[in-house]
Amino acid sequence: MYQQNQGDMFTNAVDVLLAATLRSADLIGSSNSTFSANLPASSTAVAYAAGGTYLGSALASTRGPGAGVQNDRTGSAYRLTTNAGGAITAVLAIQDKRDGTTVGGIATSAPTNPGVGPNIATAAQTIIFDPQSIKDAFGVTLGTDGNAITGALTTTLQAGDLQPPRSGTVAGAVESVYESDLRQGGGSFGIWIGTAGPIKLELAGAIANQTVIITAPAGAMGILARKIYIGANTTAAGILALY
Repeated sequence: MYQQNQGDMFTNAVDVLLAATLRSADLIGSSNSTFSANLPASSTAVAYAAGGTYLGSALASTRGPGAGVQNDRTGSAYRLTTNAGGAITAVLAIQDKRDGTTVGGIATSAPTNPGVGPNIATAAQTIIFDPQSIKDAFGVTLGTDGNAITGALTTTLQAGDLQPPRSGTVAGAVESVYESDLRQGGGSFGIWIGTAGPIKLELAGAIANQTVIITAPAGAMGILARKIYIGANTTAAGILALY
């Protein structure tokens, strides 16, 4: 018996070689601003986007448990910073994925930021902050001097704003690690191989950081894994993590 009329088939997939997330870095370099600079000077505030073509933003109107939408618990928030004139000079995507892990002080997947938000970011997508989202972020009604805040701030994602949803390099090897993502669907995942070849894995029931190398045929692998090590020991291609 399956709950909610669901079977045991996978319902979500991440291309671990091609998928991209936002970098936790300043996105202002590709921004176009038409809003008036009437915000508190030299301040920082957390903002939620008002829209745009990037679907990974958390939207204030739908954010929170029980909203029943894609951005409910998976969306990206942003940190806006103003200069002495009250103009926004930095838009930082706030890190919301855990860093890689260490065991006994030795990096098994380097503790570097593995990206921000769901794995649906592409170049040329936009993130828009309208007057209301900007005012909500800084807690102002009009502006610091009573002038209205008008216009909008639009960030257009560039290739340099994106990175793979992986945890970094493994100590002593040229590898990066794709780890299971609870927000994608669970603490383990199945695997689909597009082009046959060896793949280095940490299986779902293995001791932490115990790996195996399997020569995988094309198609579905009948296993569950926690990690895929991309690089020196993995030459299989077209790898999908199935949730």
